[in-house]
Amino acid sequence: MNPVRILLFFSGIFLTSMGSSQSLTSSELLLELEKLNTVGSVLFVAAHPDDENTALLTYLSQNEKLDTAYLSLTRGGGGQNLIGPELKEGLGLIRTNELLQARQIDGAKQLFTRARDFGYSKNPEDTLENWQEDEVLGDVVYAVRSYKPDVIITRFDPDLGRRTHGHHTVSAQLALKAFNLAADPNAFPEQLEQLGTHQAKRIYWNGYGRSSVGLDEEEREIIELEIGRYNPYLGTSYTEISAQSRSMHKSQGFGRAGRRGGQLERLVLLDGDAGDGDFLSGVDTTWARYAEGGEIDLLLSKVIEQFDHSAPWKSVPDLLKLDPIFQKLPLSRETEAKRKNLHEIIAAAMGLHIEARSSTAYLTPGQKSDLQVELNNRSPIRAIVRSVQARLFDSGAWPELTELAGVDGMNETLRSDVSENVALQLKLSENVALTQPYWLEKEPSSGLYYFDNDRLLELHDIPTAIEVVSEIEIEGQLIELRTPAIQVVSDPVKGEVHFPVSIRPEFVLHADASVLVFQDGTPKEIDLTLTSNVDDFNGTLQMEVSKDWVVDIENAAVSIPQKETSQVVTVKVTPPAGASEANVTFSVLSDSGKRFDLDSKNIEYEHIGRHAILSQAKTKLVRLDLARAGNKIACIEGVGDTVPDTLERIGYDVDRIEIPNITTTDLQKYDTVILGPRAFDAHVGLDRAFEFLTAYVKNGGTLISQFNTTSFRSKSKFSSPYPIQLSRDRVSEEKVEMRILKAEHPVFNTPNKITKSDFDDWIQERGLYYASSWDDKYDALVSANDRGESPKDGGLLVAQYGKGWYAYTGLSFFRQLPEGNSGAIRLFVNLISLGHEN
Repeated sequence: MNPVRILLFFSGIFLTSMGSSQSLTSSELLLELEKLNTVGSVLFVAAHPDDENTALLTYLSQNEKLDTAYLSLTRGGGGQNLIGPELKEGLGLIRTNELLQARQIDGAKQLFTRARDFGYSKNPEDTLENWQEDEVLGDVVYAVRSYKPDVIITRFDPDLGRRTHGHHTVSAQLALKAFNLAADPNAFPEQLEQLGTHQAKRIYWNGYGRSSVGLDEEEREIIELEIGRYNPYLGTSYTEISAQSRSMHKSQGFGRAGRRGGQLERLVLLDGDAGDGDFLSGVDTTWARYAEGGEIDLLLSKVIEQFDHSAPWKSVPDLLKLDPIFQKLPLSRETEAKRKNLHEIIAAAMGLHIEARSSTAYLTPGQKSDLQVELNNRSPIRAIVRSVQARLFDSGAWPELTELAGVDGMNETLRSDVSENVALQLKLSENVALTQPYWLEKEPSSGLYYFDNDRLLELHDIPTAIEVVSEIEIEGQLIELRTPAIQVVSDPVKGEVHFPVSIRPEFVLHADASVLVFQDGTPKEIDLTLTSNVDDFNGTLQMEVSKDWVVDIENAAVSIPQKETSQVVTVKVTPPAGASEANVTFSVLSDSGKRFDLDSKNIEYEHIGRHAILSQAKTKLVRLDLARAGNKIACIEGVGDTVPDTLERIGYDVDRIEIPNITTTDLQKYDTVILGPRAFDAHVGLDRAFEFLTAYVKNGGTLISQFNTTSFRSKSKFSSPYPIQLSRDRVSEEKVEMRILKAEHPVFNTPNKITKSDFDDWIQERGLYYASSWDDKYDALVSANDRGESPKDGGLLVAQYGKGWYAYTGLSFFRQLPEGNSGAIRLFVNLISLGHEN
């Protein structure tokens, strides 16, 4: 009799840690068995990473044992970053991985659309305009059709009467539309080649939370769920698990302490059949929904009843009997997922461990490399290795994988608790796909990411570049076990550390300045670091720039004999006589005729691991008519603060001062002191040291305070020389008119003349956390408002204090200056120049 093939994929199981060991405790295994015997799914929909209700997701996954997924429309790149300087796509990559880590903890799955977080939006109209409504709606319909949930839950109310963030409202509106459109064969018919239509039973809004305001007037059906329960299998409550999951959103400062006791969640019916007090009313959560399901229920009930905590492998023979039955079920995402879960449980019950180790975490196109695959069966169940293969992820071909190397026709018995090792010799092609977040392979627009393969919308994670597939025969059946290729490092502090193997370019170029600003015709230099990831690299550096700019290098020859070493080349840039903007792009043409033009930005944090973003190597060049007064600057850095770097590129002499050193530093030697974005939020003790800053201003200094939030979590209380009341007011539409309220003020005249044109081409927003009220001694200098709103005048307040000047600004200089926006630079320079002679 020929062996039956079983596919095992090691992802999606509720694991306490990430790794290639497929082990669960006995209690966790029993919980997974009970989940396997529960049929049904829920799709939770919201706009951003951290919008999800982690407590509800945990409850649905671990208590109701439903297949639960969170569809985040965006990846959160338009937010702020409390842990580093990354914004935009870098922040989106961080927050994507924070979501994936959160799902590892709470047990749900993660999905995304192609929508890009373009920043705060106050109304659905602005959001839909940027997202090109049908594009993102189509992705939400795709998610419903592919995931086929029985119930959909939105985090936000689609009712415009509860308007908050425009992205929030739209996420609910699109989910509500998709609830019906997913069942309509005339809606997005191109999807039907891959997916069938689907009608969920009902859609809810997860509303009212801890507030009961408006609850008495609510006419829609409300279901109440007590989700603060204790799970004895996991040894903790759902609210405690939720806190751990929520705490993965570190870039947003969402660390939470666990809490115990009851927690009530409400579900408000938006559409579909009434639940009659049960959100799963009419949803068959047993295997009886399938014709062959009775056999599955009988076998699983037997396995659960007879489960031996001290010897979980005793369940394997009965679990193997389930697989042929699963193969008879109608093919769908749900049945495939359940079969996958069955296979994962079999592997975990046997304690099967497979680890594919590489001596390096980095490979390059055309490279040969070895993988050592360790296999260990930690059970008495007989297992035989039949084949081991390495396969490659390619976003254009997924879910198909490309075979790289393999050993077939094996007959290696895995003796109990004895490691067997298999060597694989890899040979990458010259045009192999580089490791890059798949949604960033193409340049995004302001509101959308682009990729041609719609199947990527079904991904629950970021696939590793290379995975190893091992065929193991168990009692006559072939099982396919998958594990990522990794480098294992023994760290003296952290112990065993895993790095996924990635494929990087053979050669990368990195300019030390993403933006270079010229205030006159004086040339400036760019240090270009050229790094070879292969031995014996030789080539020629080439540059392209518009004809009114001049770029020079003394020697364009590139010669790097040893891989992972670099050569630094200084590029001299001479600007044109008048105002101009351009990009200078860099590339190296190798002696073999291959061109390399990529920069690699590495992002690494302990909670998300190591990742890279590839982009064209270039520097933006800005020549502007700029006069400066005052040159010596002290910066007290805020959250993700890159403004000091921009000021240095302009030509300022910048010192960075730590909070404890404010009281011991001679501040009067500085022309201007700048408090970075959210400096009071981020630093303990800034409020206590503020009297030294006010004394500095009183004695003739200039102090600029960039925006701060109103969060109760702020580490210091916001302070100013004269009273200012901060608010959450903001102007989120970056193109709305900016009105200059006092054109004669020095801020608009010295040393640069500021006009309305200086507010052109701002990105993402005008400003945030404006003052709502202020002392009469302040001059409010600019006014703006989003469409349909009243004017907001608290974005730039300036006052004389003693002999010096103080300014509070909510204008988003922290976004504009690093992008080299000419008008924003000129205005900020004028603020720095207050009280100083040219």
